[in-house]
Amino acid sequence: MTTRHLPPIVSRAEWQAARERLLVKEKAATRARDALAAERRRLPMVRVDKPYVLEGERGKASLRELFDGRRQLILYHFMFAPGVHGWPDAGCVGWVCKPRSLAVVPPRAGCSSPQV
Repeated sequence: MTTRHLPPIVSRAEWQAARERLLVKEKAATRARDALAAERRRLPMVRVDKPYVLEGERGKASLRELFDGRRQLILYHFMFAPGVHGWPDAGCVGWVCKPRSLAVVPPRAGCSSPQV
C-alpha cells in the first residue's frame, strides 16, 4: 500500500471527532441489525410434512428422531466436493466440536466435550 492510499494524519482532537461520528453510525447499524434479527425470530413457522431421512452418527434417522426429544436442532451442511481428498479438514469442521455460545450440546462422535 502506498502512502497516497492511507488516510490522512490528523490531531488527536480531529481523530476523536471523526471516531465519535463513526460511533453514531455504528450504533445505528447495530440497532438496525438487532431489530432485523428480532423480526426474523418472529417469522411464522411452517410444519414439515415431508418424511425426511438423514444420515446421522447412528445411521439413518427421521428428522423427528434427530431432535431426540429436544425443541431445537442445529444442522450444518458440509458440502463435500467429489474427488477432493483431505477436505474438509479440521479447520473447516472443527468448530462443530466446540460451540462457544451454547450452554448444553451433547458431544458427537469424533468430538471432545463442547467448550462453553
